[in-house]
Amino acid sequence: MKRLIITILLALSSVQVSTNIWAEGGEIEGLQLAEAPINRSDMESIKRGAKFFAGNCMSCHTLTYLRYDKVAKEANIATNNKPISINGVTPPDLSLVADSRGVNWVYTYLHSFYKDPAAASGVNNLIFPGTAMPAVLAPYQGEQVLVEKPTYDLFHQVQWFDLVQPVKQGTMKGDEFDQAVADVVNFLAYAAEPFHIEQERIGYWVLGFLAVLFVLMYLLKKEYWKDVKRDKE
Repeated sequence: MKRLIITILLALSSVQVSTNIWAEGGEIEGLQLAEAPINRSDMESIKRGAKFFAGNCMSCHTLTYLRYDKVAKEANIATNNKPISINGVTPPDLSLVADSRGVNWVYTYLHSFYKDPAAASGVNNLIFPGTAMPAVLAPYQGEQVLVEKPTYDLFHQVQWFDLVQPVKQGTMKGDEFDQAVADVVNFLAYAAEPFHIEQERIGYWVLGFLAVLFVLMYLLKKEYWKDVKRDKE
């Protein structure tokens, strides 16, 4: 019986099936977020991301909670600028977006814009259907359209690049655009927690101190219980 079940599973895994992953309302069922290749200790990446943000995002988005920051100042990022309305929607402040949404969500979101003539901005997004944000990164990434009938095996996790295909090349190659987006996400992660590395370093010291304290308390406990046992005897 066990051999039969294994045989059936292997057979099913080799079968290619066309799945209807488009849910009502344009949302994607089972879309796997891409892993954001960021390094919070890479200050050069963070500084590149800050400059990219200043040149492409700052005109619409704010960073209200990132005040008096050296990295932001070096990139000429204004933290008190007033957001403008786009298609009747005020763009959100991005100070804490890396914490509230997660770095993988932001990384996938910035990759997954596609042409949509029905949208007011002419584009839509795989993980945020109906977004009011225009495809400001399209000049770098290029233009993408939806794949009408993507095909997967039964155990495939749907990625953003499975659902779109490029139709126009941007000024950056694929790996260059990936790095630029990673830098921006790295900067936004830094903006949400500027002292993350310092807190992590202090945390290791605290854990080390607690480990040493535990050993000392254990030895002290043994010493006290020696006298207790001796008195009982």
